[in-house]
Amino acid sequence: MLKKLCIAAAALVLAAVLVVLVWALTPAREIPSALESLDTSIEDVRDWDKVIAYVPLDDRTDNMEDVVYLAEASGYQMVLPEGDTYCTKLDGQEPNSNGTQYGDREALMTWVQEMDRHGCDLFLLSLDQLFSGGLVNSRSVSGDFPLTFDDGTTMTETEAFDAFIFSLAEDPDNRIYLFDSVVRLASTVGYQGFGLEEYNALRAYGMVARPALEGDDLTLENVFANYRYAEDGVTLAEDTLGNADYEAVLTQEIIDDYLGVRMRKLQLTDYVISALKTAPYDNIHLLIGIDDSSNAPNIHYNELHYLEQQLGRGSTLLTGLDSLARLLVCQIAQDDYDGYQVKTSVRYIGGSQGIPSSEYDRYTLEETVDLHLDLFQAIRVPEEDAELQFLVMTAPADPEQAQAYCEELVSALEYNLQHHIPTALIEASDNAYGDTLRQMLFDRVDFGQLVAFAGQYEQANVTGAAMAMGFSRYLYLACSEEPNEACDIGHVRQLANSMALTYAYSLHAQGQLNVYIKNLGEDRNNLLPNPVTGKLIQNKLEDLFLPACEEMVCSNLRGGRVITSLAPYADREITDVTISDVYFPWNRTFEIAFTIDAALAED
Repeated sequence: MLKKLCIAAAALVLAAVLVVLVWALTPAREIPSALESLDTSIEDVRDWDKVIAYVPLDDRTDNMEDVVYLAEASGYQMVLPEGDTYCTKLDGQEPNSNGTQYGDREALMTWVQEMDRHGCDLFLLSLDQLFSGGLVNSRSVSGDFPLTFDDGTTMTETEAFDAFIFSLAEDPDNRIYLFDSVVRLASTVGYQGFGLEEYNALRAYGMVARPALEGDDLTLENVFANYRYAEDGVTLAEDTLGNADYEAVLTQEIIDDYLGVRMRKLQLTDYVISALKTAPYDNIHLLIGIDDSSNAPNIHYNELHYLEQQLGRGSTLLTGLDSLARLLVCQIAQDDYDGYQVKTSVRYIGGSQGIPSSEYDRYTLEETVDLHLDLFQAIRVPEEDAELQFLVMTAPADPEQAQAYCEELVSALEYNLQHHIPTALIEASDNAYGDTLRQMLFDRVDFGQLVAFAGQYEQANVTGAAMAMGFSRYLYLACSEEPNEACDIGHVRQLANSMALTYAYSLHAQGQLNVYIKNLGEDRNNLLPNPVTGKLIQNKLEDLFLPACEEMVCSNLRGGRVITSLAPYADREITDVTISDVYFPWNRTFEIAFTIDAALAED
């Protein structure tokens, strides 16, 4: 009898194992990627006068869906290159079709020329992508990186810039909007063999104060010469760290590569700035973003002051990076509307606008907002005279007044929306109010009536995202000649995208997901292909994220109203919003992508 029971038990165990094996080996459900679900085809172009040829920084949501939705809401159609020509792949992931982990620079340069021949005259181009194959690889290349084209022609990066970008500028009907970055303080985790230890060690090394250069001493050569030394100009920067773990990581080879990356990037940016100042064209605009830094006198200090000194015609330096493409979409719209300057007011609630929100912010929130207002030449006016109002929620200066701050914000939103005042919400509190603020917002505010909302990541990118969305949508509503349902749906989609990323993911699902992944023994910074854990993680992502989207995002927008006109004021009911097909575009939990569908009631 006991033998039969043992045999039966073994059979049950074997059956269970077989079920698990069959489940694990069953091909994963195909989820449409952003490359497939966004409108990117040349064949689908509706009006070449409203087409933007877009070479993105990379394929993260910040540079894909966020930008495409903003363009749609502003009356434009984005066209992107085909395939994976601009994608970044972390270590261990399947490479791009060109066999690398980074974008195909030669194919992208050629594509830009083809778009020009098709009749496109608006170009939004990432120099990090065209020079280096994307943001991450721009933090990795430490020397010359020539381009070799299909016909055998070889060019340096600057030669390719002259040949491809300046050739566009020769056509006065073309407008070229470029964006570039000042390389951040550290490398990327999970790329070219670098892990979290290298990231922390290099960031600490970059944070060491260098000798400050001023006046005539602020030259490119002196900036490079001072890279290696601490503030006294004598002690090697690595010798000031006082951390054995960092010192073990920072070999001379790693330091040399790190400084080589910085030299290359700064030289390329300096070349472009100088070229724009002397070139006989006024149809090229350059926006340079400061990748994460701090307000300390680190290795960025001389680099940034040097660039500020060099800036000239067509060039602007701005804090933040992942909002640059969106800011330039707004700049395109403003240029199309003859430089319309919006009368704007800003109200801070919470009282912490005078300090940086984290060690990654170089400016205070108020300084960051002012820099973005300057970018669009906004006219600052009192609230009662404003065409567009920004309400900015900061962390509570007085924690005992947190509830009062929440009430002030929500009451202001209720008043503005009831009185049809175009309003943008910047939620820059970094979740300092917990569920209290979130619940009050979803219970009492119709997000569909906002012209902008952003509330994810550090202050610079949150501010840039909200400013780009707010100004561009306002310009469309105030200046466009005819209503356009596709634009209104695009606006609903961008609101849903921002809401879902902020509330359903960053403040709800991400932390729980990271714990789950850690318990599985996987690395949340680079989820390597695995048929079992990959499906488990995907299922957990869907179980945590999609119900939260339905509860918080879709239920708020569905049945709400989206502004479709300002003069006369008009709005339409949002009849449906759905979010589906969530996935990790980079196989890490820092960012997600998903599909958004929206519908409006009959006009």
